[in-house]
Amino acid sequence: MVIMHMYDDRGLDIIAAKLNTLRPLFESFGDWILENQRHRIASRFKPTPDESPG
Repeated sequence: MVIMHMYDDRGLDIIAAKLNTLRPLFESFGDWILENQRHRIASRFKPTPDESPG
């Protein structure tokens, strides 16, 4: 399930119970994230040890 909350004409929040649900959106539209939020949000999408190839 994905919840989309458009808060005004400047943006919206997209919420999901599982991070992997949001990953394709982040990969496609990550450059749309506000600069002051980008580092915090991008850090959530770093691969975890169990996702690393090898």
